[in-house]
Amino acid sequence: MRDPFLYRLWLLLGLMAAVGGFDYWRNRAQAAKPREYGFLLIAGLLGALLGWANDLITSSISPEYFTMGKGLAEGNDLRWRAGLFGLKEGFSAGIVGGAICLFACARKSPFSPAQARRLIVGLWMPLLGAVLTGLALPRIAGHFDPLGFSASLNSLLDAGQLARFRHVWWTHTGLYAGTLVGLAAMILRGQAGANGQTNRDHPQQP
Repeated sequence: MRDPFLYRLWLLLGLMAAVGGFDYWRNRAQAAKPREYGFLLIAGLLGALLGWANDLITSSISPEYFTMGKGLAEGNDLRWRAGLFGLKEGFSAGIVGGAICLFACARKSPFSPAQARRLIVGLWMPLLGAVLTGLALPRIAGHFDPLGFSASLNSLLDAGQLARFRHVWWTHTGLYAGTLVGLAAMILRGQAGANGQTNRDHPQQP
């Protein structure tokens, strides 16, 4: 069976190429769509890289999290398949996060080259937030079990496996939480920069 993710990816790239090409043909240097789509793809690729690295590492800590929690089949290539799973999820999350940034920061004016550079540079914020929170949260709250994993899985996993399962769950929770915090900071930074650029381009008359 062919991977439906690849179909969705090719469809997305095809639509981006068609719409971006038409926008460039029509507006030339003023075309905003190629810049917007370029930013989305960079955000998606960074998300894919982060998701791949995270799931590749955490699947070695708790394979049970991926077989029992994510529905992946057991096997010697579990780490590879977990990394591929994270790559796909990370790419989708990066595209969605990038689209939210575009909507929040460029909805009032065309997406200028300065805005594109500012947002691309700002991508370090959700990345750093995800990494730091993903590392810190298991150490801070790893002994807590808000979803009751110990009660529901104690007949299937021993104490060590349960602890590692919770550790990986908190790592993933921290990853998502840190991404959201960094994304919010990135949006605020992008909006402030866009407002400053607008004020410089259209100064108020005394």
